[in-house]
Amino acid sequence: MRLPWGMSRTDLPTKARPRSRTSVRSRTGSRRTDRSLARRLRLPLVLVVVALVLAYGADRFLAAAVERRVSAMVGCRLDGAELTTSLPGPFVTPRLLTGDLGTVTVQGAVDTAAGPTHLQLSLRDVHARPFSDEPVDVAGAEATVTMPYDQLPGTEAGQQRFENAGDQLAVIRPGVVLGGDLRVLMDLALAGEELVLTPTTVEVAGQQLPVDLVAPILAGRDPELAGQLEPRQVALPGLPSGLVPDNVAAGPDGLTLHASLDTNELASATAGDCPA
Repeated sequence: MRLPWGMSRTDLPTKARPRSRTSVRSRTGSRRTDRSLARRLRLPLVLVVVALVLAYGADRFLAAAVERRVSAMVGCRLDGAELTTSLPGPFVTPRLLTGDLGTVTVQGAVDTAAGPTHLQLSLRDVHARPFSDEPVDVAGAEATVTMPYDQLPGTEAGQQRFENAGDQLAVIRPGVVLGGDLRVLMDLALAGEELVLTPTTVEVAGQQLPVDLVAPILAGRDPELAGQLEPRQVALPGLPSGLVPDNVAAGPDGLTLHASLDTNELASATAGDCPA
C-alpha cells in the first residue's frame, strides 16, 4: 500500500488486542482474595474494640468507687463538705489493684461563717482500694481556700470593696474624698487566723501617694479616715475543722489561703462516724 507523503507505517492505527481470559481470571481472583482477607480481619478488629471499651468502662467504674470513698472520708472530716475527687491519669486500674494512687485532687464548696467558699485539696501518697474495708490512708495534704472578696468584712454594707492589685490587696472606700473613691493598696499577712492588712499606698483621682505622706495630712482633717490608713487585723471566717492557714495572697477571684491539713485528723478512727 502506498502511503501518503510524510507518513510511515508506525503512524497507522493499530487494532487493540483483546484481553486474554487468563488475565481477567487473575484479576477476579485477586479481588475475591482481598474481600476474603478483609472479612477475616474484621472480626478480630471488632473484638479488640469491644475489649477496649469494656476495659475502659470497668476502669471508670472502679475509679468512681474509689473517688467516692475518698470524697466521703475527707468531706465528713471537714464538717460534712460536699467534695469531688479526681484520680490522675486516663487509665488507673493497675494502681487500683495495689491501692497506691499517688497524688489525688479533692475539691468542692465548704460552708464558712461568711458563706460558701471554694476548697481544693492535694492529697499525697493516697492508698485506697474500691469496695474495701481497709481505711483510706493519706501521707500528706495541702489545701487552697479561695474566699470571694464580697465575703470580707465591710462589704455587706457597701462601706468598702476589695479587689486584686498584683501581689497586694486594694481596698476601695467609695465617696470619702471630695465625693470620689479612696483606693488603698495593702500588704497581706497572717497572724494566727486573722488577716493583717498593712496600707502602703493611697490612690486618689489616679494619683498614687505613700501612706506615710497622706496619713499625717488626713489626721488633722479627718481622723476617722486617717485611722483607715493604719495597719489592722481582720478576723477570717472560720475554716473547716482541721485546716490551719499558713499564708495568704490576693487572687483574681478572692483571697487565696494556703492551709495545711493534719493527716492524723484524716486517719483518726475516732473522728466521728466518718467512713474509713
